[in-house]
Amino acid sequence: MKLNPIYKGILCCGLALPVTALAQGSGEAIEEIVVTGSLIKGTPEDAALPVEVHTSEQLALEGAPTALEFAKTLTSSGPTTGEAHYFGGAANTGNVQFNLRGLGSDKTLTLFNGRRVSQNTSLIPGIATQRIEVLKDGAAVTYGADATGGVVNFITRDFYEGFEFDASYKFVDGSDGEYDIAMMGGFGGDDTNIILAAEWEHRSQLKTEERPFTTLSYGENPAPWSDLTNLAAWAPYNTSLGIGNLSLNPPADFTQESCEAVGGVYNPDYLSTSPYNPAVCKYNYIPYYDLVAENDIYRLYGQINSAVTDNMDFHLRLAFSRVRSPAVHGSPAQPVIRGPATAAGAAFQFAAPTSNPYVADFAARSGWDQSPLYGLTNEYRAFLYRGFAHNGNPFLPEGDNYGVPSEIDHRYWHLSTGLDGNFENGITYDFGITYNKRQSYSDAPDIMGYRLQEALNGFGGPNCNAQDLDPDTFGTQNPGAAGTNGCMWWNPFASGWAGQPTLGLANPSYVPGTENSRELAEWLFDKRAQEDFEESVTADLLFSGDTGVELPGGTIAWGAGLQWRQTDLHEVVQSPFYNGAQPCAWPDQEPAVPGTPEYTGCTPDRPGPFVFFDTNPPDQNHQDQRSAFTEFNFPIIDTLYLTAAARYEEFSGGLDATVYKVSGKWDATENLSFRAAFGTNYQAPPPSINPGEVNNGTNSFTIAGGNWRGAQTVTQSGIEPETAEVGSLGLIWQSQGFSADHDFRLIIDYFDIETEDELGLLASANDVATAVFSIAPPGETRVPTDGTALADCSHVLVDRVTFNGGECIQGVTTASNFSNVRTDYGNGPGQHTAGFDIQMNYSMPFMAGDLSFDLTATKVEKDINGATTLDGYVVTEEDDRLGNLNFATVAFASSEWRANLRANYAQDIHNFRVMLNYISGVDDERFLLPDGSVNTAALVPSGLQANGQPFGPTDFGVRGEDWITVDLHYNVELPWDATFTASINNVADEMPPESRQELGYDPRIGNPLGRTFEIGFKKRF
Repeated sequence: MKLNPIYKGILCCGLALPVTALAQGSGEAIEEIVVTGSLIKGTPEDAALPVEVHTSEQLALEGAPTALEFAKTLTSSGPTTGEAHYFGGAANTGNVQFNLRGLGSDKTLTLFNGRRVSQNTSLIPGIATQRIEVLKDGAAVTYGADATGGVVNFITRDFYEGFEFDASYKFVDGSDGEYDIAMMGGFGGDDTNIILAAEWEHRSQLKTEERPFTTLSYGENPAPWSDLTNLAAWAPYNTSLGIGNLSLNPPADFTQESCEAVGGVYNPDYLSTSPYNPAVCKYNYIPYYDLVAENDIYRLYGQINSAVTDNMDFHLRLAFSRVRSPAVHGSPAQPVIRGPATAAGAAFQFAAPTSNPYVADFAARSGWDQSPLYGLTNEYRAFLYRGFAHNGNPFLPEGDNYGVPSEIDHRYWHLSTGLDGNFENGITYDFGITYNKRQSYSDAPDIMGYRLQEALNGFGGPNCNAQDLDPDTFGTQNPGAAGTNGCMWWNPFASGWAGQPTLGLANPSYVPGTENSRELAEWLFDKRAQEDFEESVTADLLFSGDTGVELPGGTIAWGAGLQWRQTDLHEVVQSPFYNGAQPCAWPDQEPAVPGTPEYTGCTPDRPGPFVFFDTNPPDQNHQDQRSAFTEFNFPIIDTLYLTAAARYEEFSGGLDATVYKVSGKWDATENLSFRAAFGTNYQAPPPSINPGEVNNGTNSFTIAGGNWRGAQTVTQSGIEPETAEVGSLGLIWQSQGFSADHDFRLIIDYFDIETEDELGLLASANDVATAVFSIAPPGETRVPTDGTALADCSHVLVDRVTFNGGECIQGVTTASNFSNVRTDYGNGPGQHTAGFDIQMNYSMPFMAGDLSFDLTATKVEKDINGATTLDGYVVTEEDDRLGNLNFATVAFASSEWRANLRANYAQDIHNFRVMLNYISGVDDERFLLPDGSVNTAALVPSGLQANGQPFGPTDFGVRGEDWITVDLHYNVELPWDATFTASINNVADEMPPESRQELGYDPRIGNPLGRTFEIGFKKRF
């Protein structure tokens, strides 16, 4: 096979640098070249590297899917962020990131015309995109760090003249639907072409109540139910005489009847192994969330391609996008994991003095006023309490949802310019500079604990004017001024709210006129707003040409180049409560080591004033990366060629990495070809890494019945780059089918990726908690996951758990009685995944048109995660997570099979397409025993049914079901240069598979929309 010298150069540079290769001339010429990873002359699918190409024309026949829809249907992809809901991380709403091979989005590199771009694909203008190329192979040699799992390259049109208008609307039952509008214009002459485009995508709010899988009872899916509510048990205390707690069974602000009246679940035996055993009233927080949050994406795009001379071309591309969700609703108030009291954990953080005007009603309603110890009581301490729960939050939310909203507003910029061409001696060059910027605003309101306590004492509100008579004691000390001069009392009891608003349930304990005011409620919260800024500049320089050395198959080609990248990050946090200026619960409180004389309840990790979330002292980070690379192409014979490439890269902090890659293709016969590749890859520590930094987040803990508690992460020092080995082996068969006018193609690729020293959690907080709470309660043979498991107080990891009350008592402390778990971030265990990609196509004439069948599938053979070790203790053994939900890794479900089957019929101006989408189910490993059987004891929810009987086991979502959906698409070319499209997605209205998660399904794989109807219109002028 004799190659034109320019294609030899292109082949070379394709494995050496992220160049933008825009073929001059016809559209057919572009289809002859692979620009992602290889640039081999030939059709993209039969190149030496496994590249999957999706053209805009083909995507249009599938209803022009959004970036999120496209990412979720890629069979080579794992779980995907971007679904507009709170549990994916509110800030990820609309933030679509690819996760090739399920290794994590940080290991998939996103390119825009071959240049680095933000991972958030909202920046990509769909109307101007010509094709998407997915390189399903490690590509660190080609592109530098961050491409272990592969590369997704969005390539825009090279040349366009005219004007195009696109619009579509998708009907979604239960919402106002989804729609988008796009416009593009192109003009210029023979040497210059300019394209301008603008787009707007809108998703409407879809409430959880609109789908049956989110409105299940506690007995079916206990995942979204919490013990931490505003119907609490309040322990009577005497502090003046030093007596302390006056009751082992503290009076509760509810009965079973009043709890169930507002939709709660009654549990009279919360701490069954402890002599101190308060009752709790669980509540379901899902009615206050959304399945889809309102979301808008705006895009602007412009590009200039110009021939400067016969041998030099100039390119300029500018893109901007804005992703905004005004209200991603969450809990009415976050649960308490810390507070203003000196006690550690969630319990006894707040106290209502008997002077609080709402206390007397509580004492009478609970019957405590009949106790002989009633007269000794001078305050009531909440066992577990949050400011809003059963009653929603009527003060902060926007619209008709009663959950607290987070506002998300991301802005992205991309500017790329450069020159490419060739010298008279035949050497080609490509020079480019790329600038990317991200500006992200997000907030997550939370209650400040000291303000809630001040309000319980009668000193709440923004206009409170009371003299503090004892400045040496935390809080305002002036009992005579409580509730006067603008100071307000907080009513924490059931008397202060009318009912559960989303379900329309009345609260029988409500006393009109005792409600808390909007002014006071808003004063309790801080928005916790922050802005993140990230800027990067990348300079690429590549030269390529022929060595002049001849082999039987042609001349050896070479490529060499340099790349320089600089990334700067900084945060802006205005709030003095959120930016670390107030490191403790109380103003002027200083952190100290527990047990020392200076300790007053604030630990050295500076937890801040919030009851659930942490503070964020603003960071500023900088990273430089410099690399040099080279590549050679060896055409051994006409039917066999090999390529070899190497890259050396240095990072800030004295880190470096050297990687290599070899690949090749052999045309064994006219019909059969083989291809193979092997190389090493690396992942640079992200610029945001700050050794020693403490981050306080949240986690749903399996051992605590799925309840959300604190999860603290400490970043280790001495972090190194990740490494990986990536190999692939494939065969390509192309021939006629059952008849001479039939075409058949089959591609099978085996992939094998093994990473080492992966950057991440050394062990998940979930696994740490499971290791510590590892003792079965008396009378049981298996460790339950309903919060009753006992703690091993001698465990090596016990110091990483913060217990309510501050200490672990052997045989008493249970998994219901902790508030926080600490783990480390650093170089941890690796992952080994392997499997097969299958692509098959059969096309033939049929009747008066053309019929084709396409299959794209990925079969994963292994997904082995290395053993996790923390403080010398093996937290989890090496295990194969294939086929499991993998909840401890943030629900990264690992499906064995993913497949898409298309049947397409085209006749004249009409096109009909049927798509079948398949994802194999995953089992919830949290409820399985080592032999694979179901741990029935772990499936029994705590608490009582309405008839007073305990709940039985529920197997909801334990055994995963396969998800099969069918889509229908119709396209017709209208006579006035226009196209009309109509689609029915999920024809059978299949609900996503059950999953024992808060929303009842796995939003990283499925979608909650059900059957949808979509129409689209495109007009060209």
